[in-house]
Amino acid sequence: MMEVMRYSGVIMDVINAEQAKIAEAAGAVAVMALERVPSDIRATGGVARMADPRIVEEVQAAVSIPVMAKARIGHITEARLLEAMKIDFIDESEVLSPADEEFHLLKSDFKVPFVCGARNLGEAARRIGEGAKMLRTKGEPGTGNIVEAVRHLREINAQVQKIIHMDPAELMTEARQLGAPYEVLLAIKEAKRLPVVNYAAGGVATPADAALMMELGADGVFVGSGIFKSENPEQFAKVIVQATANYQDYELIAHLSKGLGTPMKGIDLSTLPVHERMATRSL
Repeated sequence: MMEVMRYSGVIMDVINAEQAKIAEAAGAVAVMALERVPSDIRATGGVARMADPRIVEEVQAAVSIPVMAKARIGHITEARLLEAMKIDFIDESEVLSPADEEFHLLKSDFKVPFVCGARNLGEAARRIGEGAKMLRTKGEPGTGNIVEAVRHLREINAQVQKIIHMDPAELMTEARQLGAPYEVLLAIKEAKRLPVVNYAAGGVATPADAALMMELGADGVFVGSGIFKSENPEQFAKVIVQATANYQDYELIAHLSKGLGTPMKGIDLSTLPVHERMATRSL
């Protein structure tokens, strides 16, 4: 699974076998099985939990690419259930309602690999220290607004560059200031990048959005509501995969973007109340 995640690609949220097949046909490198895409979670409100296992099983049976699924932050049992179902990757996700406001899962205790969100290097390093094998920006899911994902990716990349150019003797102080494990910062300095892949997520709604995140240094892109809340999901899925793979071919992306139909409706984040923001649910 991690070898798959080493390559640039698109991971798509799906809520049933039909959508999973569309994602695979479009060229997605993996799918994320859940009951509601982030925009619906946001609109519906209430408590968002792990998907019904039946949905997960139906998606697993429908595709040959890896299948991911979300568990609530700190929810040991949801994660163990998904592990027992032989899911390929678990997303300990702030998109769902947190089960624990203080502790994340100790991901190194599980055999299944985990992906976690991060807004900055402190969060990223803590999740890696807990055992995460993959990261993603948090962005602001379900908004169709790329601005937060851009902010998070730029901040993480700038902080990584700072670590790379620091003297090793300075790393302990930096670790204290970031609230990050020293060993993770040392691994970043030695590798000259994050020691795990970092995909962009949160607000990707157009081919140009996906290409932008790759331009800024993402290893790949998660797309949730942006596919299946668009006017033409099958075409949007294909074009976003192509734009991600060819993110510096601007003539191609312009051509691919013609006549796609209406993207998902976006949300101006200045109108979003603080208590409705998902990215701030974990630290």
